[in-house]
Amino acid sequence: MKKLSRVERKMRRRRFFFRFLLLIILTFSISVLALNSDFFVIKNIDVIGNSKLTKENIISESSIKLGENIFKVSIKDGKEHLNRLSYVKDVKIKRKLPKGIIINIIERKEIIQIKEISAFLLIDIEGYVLDIVDSEDHNLPQLVGLNIKDKKPGDNVFSLEKDNEGIELIKEGHAIKLLPKIKEINMEDDGNVNIVLFNGITVAFGTLDNVKYKLGLLNTILKDVEENQRPCTMIVMNKGDNPFIVVDD
Repeated sequence: MKKLSRVERKMRRRRFFFRFLLLIILTFSISVLALNSDFFVIKNIDVIGNSKLTKENIISESSIKLGENIFKVSIKDGKEHLNRLSYVKDVKIKRKLPKGIIINIIERKEIIQIKEISAFLLIDIEGYVLDIVDSEDHNLPQLVGLNIKDKKPGDNVFSLEKDNEGIELIKEGHAIKLLPKIKEINMEDDGNVNIVLFNGITVAFGTLDNVKYKLGLLNTILKDVEENQRPCTMIVMNKGDNPFIVVDD
């Protein structure tokens, strides 16, 4: 390989410097053009994944506006603003060049309610308050006996460590599709949970230890009651290791 002379090395460095400078100037020029050109002005904002929140509400809360330059929009700020909404679990925002924005929302879903004086708090599977409404949702189970004083949308009703078993009860009940059958979960007695089903059966569930096993067992008992049309009025699970049913005889 031929060894370059001092003059050749100097010329090579100079060419490299001018090329690098040209690249910087070109990049800067393109950036300035992109930030000031009408070609990159936002003409449409698409929202997907929402059902509870309206498109208009999401766009408004994102602070992204039609007519803005697409490169001047702060994706980070938009996410932060939307994550403040109680119904938003996760959000992704991306640019669709040259003139579009796509907002992808993953919403929280209310699966249980808690009565507070004359209002009802709608709660998701993780215990977050999604909304406070004036009337009861007759399709949602009601949780009784939990201290929810001064809770507002975005707060978690299971914020204390001692409430972990309550979270497990709701999560496992939802996972095995048992929760929609439940009308009321009464936790007023710390050591003894009582459940009322929509079909009128009451369940003396007992303590919240080994929740997953007990809910699975309750589900099995209910399936047997339904399949064999047993006139069951009560299921007792807090009197020893072997649950039993009380029939209307």
